[in-house]
Amino acid sequence: MPAHAVFARTPFKSTLTGTLLAVGLCLAPPAAHAQLASDAAGTTAQSPSGLWLTTPYPAFSAPIGEDVTIDLSLANRGLPPQRVALSVEGLPEGWQWQIKGSGKPVAAAIAALDETVDLSLQLTPPENAVGQTVNFTVAARSEDGAMELPLTLTLTETMPAQLTLEPELPALRGTARSTFDFQVEVANDGQEDTVVNLLAEAPPGFQVSFKERYGSQELTSLPLSAGGTKNLEVSVDPPENAEAGQYPVMVQATGGDASARTQLVLDITGRPDLSLSGPGGRLSGEATAGEARSFEFTLENRGTAPARSISFSSSPPSGWEVTFSPERIEEIASGESSSVNVSITPSDQAIAGDYVVSVRANGDGASDSESFRVTVRTSTVWGVVGLGIIAAAVAVLGVAVTRYGRR
Repeated sequence: MPAHAVFARTPFKSTLTGTLLAVGLCLAPPAAHAQLASDAAGTTAQSPSGLWLTTPYPAFSAPIGEDVTIDLSLANRGLPPQRVALSVEGLPEGWQWQIKGSGKPVAAAIAALDETVDLSLQLTPPENAVGQTVNFTVAARSEDGAMELPLTLTLTETMPAQLTLEPELPALRGTARSTFDFQVEVANDGQEDTVVNLLAEAPPGFQVSFKERYGSQELTSLPLSAGGTKNLEVSVDPPENAEAGQYPVMVQATGGDASARTQLVLDITGRPDLSLSGPGGRLSGEATAGEARSFEFTLENRGTAPARSISFSSSPPSGWEVTFSPERIEEIASGESSSVNVSITPSDQAIAGDYVVSVRANGDGASDSESFRVTVRTSTVWGVVGLGIIAAAVAVLGVAVTRYGRR
């Protein structure tokens, strides 16, 4: 026998009213269906005509405590419009049912020529129906005949919420100044709605926040329906002094008795951070015009990675000379420091006063600069010359007074 039964009838009138037209249809792939055929002699396998009542899943299970909705389709192929009365038969006592079309309760439907009417059957089981397997039929009757669609429903215990956490990328790499944004999907595979609380376990100093993807509001919890999913953005902000290495962050979602955990990993590569300071922490000193004066500067690496290939430069006033010893430092480890002597020679023509010399250290990925104030004093040679001139003037004056004073 083919997947569906076809019954012939004489034109315009049928003698098969009330007869079951489909036997064992719940086994027929891909959907169970009952058919009231028209003029079997004129029907071909390629283009059958008739009236069909179908559902995609004729045997299924559903959780107790909820209404059950079954999708139905009433199709007319090659027949004049048919008014079809609809009913449900074979349900145990205490069950309630309702057939809906376009969201409204209906008792009949008209299938126009070569069109399909979408229907739904809503069942309300009694509370004590756990574990029952119910066999029933959806009956469809027209003036020319009848058909029945056999269905099987098994009621099961409601599966509680079951949570899963799945990151798109479980490990990200960056520096201590980066913000690590992980995309994580939280899913409820159970049959009960729940409210999910979001928690994180991170190393000291690490800040963790939750947001919905493409959202801006920080979250601590969110509702999650049965079978639903949410896409989260988990942002982890490490402290700026975090050393290079891998840091695990455990993310947890809990809802009722359900929970899920996943581990995220931050791979911090480290970053150098140079700090240049003057002698004894001061940013000023004294020098004499035309004379070299050496100042010991300190260069410290406060970052989390070695500072490499460090060179020095300066921006002195015109006519001044600035040199460095050493001229280059190959590497300063994280947390270490090194000394550099800065020799400053003011111009011979510099007059007494304050001048600013900009000193800069440049390394791979890090740099720092300081403005060093130099107070210039005039040369002592000119002071001695001045004193000599004054002494000579005094001597000349004394001789003049001695020689001409008595006249």
